[in-house]
Amino acid sequence: MANTNTSKSDKSSVLQPSLPAELYLDPVVYQNELRKIWYRQWIYAGRTDQLPSPGDYMLHTIGNQSIIVTRNEKGRIGAFHNTCRHRGSALCQAQQGQFKQGQIICPYHRWSYSLTGDLLNTPFLDLADANRNFSLYPVQCQSWKGNIYLNLDTSRSVELGETADPGFTVLNNWPLEQLKLGHSHQFELACNWKIFWENYLECYHCPGIHPELCKLVPLYKAALSTDRLDPDTELADAVGSGIESWTTTGKAISSPFPGLSEAECSAGHTFMELYPNQYIVAHSDYIRQVSITPLATDRTRITAEWLFSEEAMAGADFDPTPAIAFSKQVLAEDAMVNEINQQGITALPHRQGYLTPQEGDLAGFHLMYMKWMDIPV
Repeated sequence: MANTNTSKSDKSSVLQPSLPAELYLDPVVYQNELRKIWYRQWIYAGRTDQLPSPGDYMLHTIGNQSIIVTRNEKGRIGAFHNTCRHRGSALCQAQQGQFKQGQIICPYHRWSYSLTGDLLNTPFLDLADANRNFSLYPVQCQSWKGNIYLNLDTSRSVELGETADPGFTVLNNWPLEQLKLGHSHQFELACNWKIFWENYLECYHCPGIHPELCKLVPLYKAALSTDRLDPDTELADAVGSGIESWTTTGKAISSPFPGLSEAECSAGHTFMELYPNQYIVAHSDYIRQVSITPLATDRTRITAEWLFSEEAMAGADFDPTPAIAFSKQVLAEDAMVNEINQQGITALPHRQGYLTPQEGDLAGFHLMYMKWMDIPV
């Protein structure tokens, strides 16, 4: 997570250089990104209630790494690389399922492991004390407010949550851990993963690309976002008069979550980023989570999830369609410009772009990226 906000004193009329185009196009760069970023940072893998019982598992892919995420007999969720310690066969093919009798059994030679990764049995072979030396390769796994996160870097212990990053406290008043998945939407984009993030981090494009969003959030018409507003701006209210939430009607899906402050309700939205993989948009009545998964230099998978209170979902008149339809429209509008951005940067004369003062958050993102990639600033 990075604090990339810019203030009035930071703004300049001078255009600032963006990242070189080769960083969005070069397959070698992409492989280095996997190694230096995606295999070393926390990556969202799903919700804890997707694994309700011991032995339940799901697979999650990061780059070319397949990870088993499972719940053990003590109720703890852990993760392992999807590979047998014998000769490396993949242990699971199905994306989700149940390990019977508390054992992970290799389909090739039937080596078996416990739900905590210990080697249990090697057919026709007596390996004394092998369980201590041939356990499954572990992956760091932590849960935060009902979300499961993975970190493939086992060379260092990395904490997750408010104690590690004060930025997590922005959602303290939202009952994220109690919410239930109401809808999910997954699609692929023909663009580099960084282009998706860059578009998210600026609203310079909003007046021309998101007309309906600008109706809900008037300040977006001025190509601004709330984290870059000056304290004395006349656009201090994030949403327009009478707007309750980000929906096609502007009306909330349900009553506000208990515990939210008046300011949090009136703001209409609160953002949190967990780079490089996820951002969360919290409204007074629902939460939307979006995760970004790189597939190639020019392909990215986007997964959006809409979370609602269990009480609201149980109501006879519960209809999440206005919230889901609105968010899908914004995502589709962003998808279009992300893809034409990717197309354009392949032009032979294009070496790099330039950032306007309205795109100050991109500069912070680029600095964070360069630090991860060991690129001199």
